[in-house]
Amino acid sequence: MDFHIDTLPNFPHATVEQCIQETGDVFLTLRLLNDTAACPDCGQASGELHQSRPVLIRDLSIFGQATYLKIPRRQFYCRSCQRYFTELLPYVDKGRQYTRRYEEYIYQQVQLTTIEQVSRIEGLTYDRVEGIFNHQYK
Repeated sequence: MDFHIDTLPNFPHATVEQCIQETGDVFLTLRLLNDTAACPDCGQASGELHQSRPVLIRDLSIFGQATYLKIPRRQFYCRSCQRYFTELLPYVDKGRQYTRRYEEYIYQQVQLTTIEQVSRIEGLTYDRVEGIFNHQYK
């Protein structure tokens, strides 16, 4: 099978700029392709970037290795609302450190085994796994 690394994350409007492998972990640096974001209050598109800072988000493992996405969290200014807002990404819930699909995976694994086993296999604390499970159970 022939594929380009950009297709691995399967996220809309994002491309992989860099792939680094370090001691059993994979780090993918993403670049967002859209120059604007919709204001969550009024829905108006804004291209006025105020600031951008990278965050590290855990994703599904690739080839059995823990995978982390380095994603720019961008803050825009909405002229209509005269407020700053952080861009919402469709694959990460607000305030979360994991992709939605990784959280769904953890939820499914806990249903098949136990929180302790998933914690050990995924290298997460018991509290983290329990928190993901409870967030998905809502």
